[in-house]
Amino acid sequence: MKKTLFTCLAVCFLGVPLSRAQYTDHRGYDLDSLERAVVGWTPERIAVSGDEDCTALAEAYTGLMWGYMSFNPDRGIFFARKLLELGTAKDWLWRQFDANRVIGQYHYGWKQYDSAFFYYSTAQTVIERMQGRYEQINIDDARSQLYGSLGNLYNEMDSLPKALEQYGKAGEIFEKYGWKESSSVLYHNLGETWLEKGRLKDAEQCYEKALQFGREAADSLQIAEALAGLGAVYLEQGKTGKALRFLQDADEYYIRHEDQEWLHRISALDLIGQVLKAQKRHLVSMVAGGIVIILLLVTIIVYMLRTRRLCKEKAAADEVIDQALKSIRVVVGDDGRLTDREREILPLLAQGLTSPQIADRLYLSLPTIKWYRRRLLDRFEARNTVEVISKAREQGLL
Repeated sequence: MKKTLFTCLAVCFLGVPLSRAQYTDHRGYDLDSLERAVVGWTPERIAVSGDEDCTALAEAYTGLMWGYMSFNPDRGIFFARKLLELGTAKDWLWRQFDANRVIGQYHYGWKQYDSAFFYYSTAQTVIERMQGRYEQINIDDARSQLYGSLGNLYNEMDSLPKALEQYGKAGEIFEKYGWKESSSVLYHNLGETWLEKGRLKDAEQCYEKALQFGREAADSLQIAEALAGLGAVYLEQGKTGKALRFLQDADEYYIRHEDQEWLHRISALDLIGQVLKAQKRHLVSMVAGGIVIILLLVTIIVYMLRTRRLCKEKAAADEVIDQALKSIRVVVGDDGRLTDREREILPLLAQGLTSPQIADRLYLSLPTIKWYRRRLLDRFEARNTVEVISKAREQGLL
């Protein structure tokens, strides 16, 4: 069994992160292999096994704990509890912290906020016990993760001041160690929060900070995300020319990584289409007013030429969007019927959940949820979410 366990671990992942520099993405884990690797590990066997075998077992539990988070939470929390038991038996504080925080994450996803807060508090207690046993950078890393989780919890509970306090503590740690990428992600998420609440100036400032940190970290994805966020803010502010420039800059990145970032590109292209529509509406109003005021043929000709150019740009953007949608037809389904994901999101819309709440519930990104919401509007030929829900009920889908 020892050989099988180590072989599976070597194939499936690199190890548990004890610092930012060792971060790995758990989505690539081979969960079936990890499941086979942990079969037969009873408390009695753990008690007589060496640290090397138990460390490998802990890493397998960690992979299963994270790997199941997005699609099988019951299974994921089972292995999180297994990791907690093992960490407690071996007095491995990092494992105990990691398991407690992730169990809290699962309860947070289920909107069991009291339970989530209990496990976050337990994780905080474990961090306090780390003093003298771990390097300060690792202790601060744990603190920053917990601050982020608590910030999300308070944000979901509509306690924004407390959420901002926790986010601020995480940001101080990122700044202390120069974790530019983490700082960029933090400010991008804050920008999303303010944009969703309509606080455009705050959103703009956060996206600018995200862009600054993304550039300092030379992280092209975070740069593109910040540019797209700023484009969305400028569109809401009516600064269509500025919005178009930022969105086009973001799309230059997405188009180079279309295989990995196609959802982000569709979102950016949709915003570009909205910008072009807004520019067209503005131009039409301006030209119409000019005709009434001065009735000059020259103004009409200029209007026609500019409108034609904008229509061509809009048509080109629509064609790109159509091509992108066709390229993913097999993934999302496009035969007129609701996909499984749309059937999953529709009842949540009927419950009155916001896009961020649905994203947290389904463990998906906010751009993905927004894209599915627009898709449901198209499917039901509806003007807004209320009309989508009404038509869905008429068709017996709710």
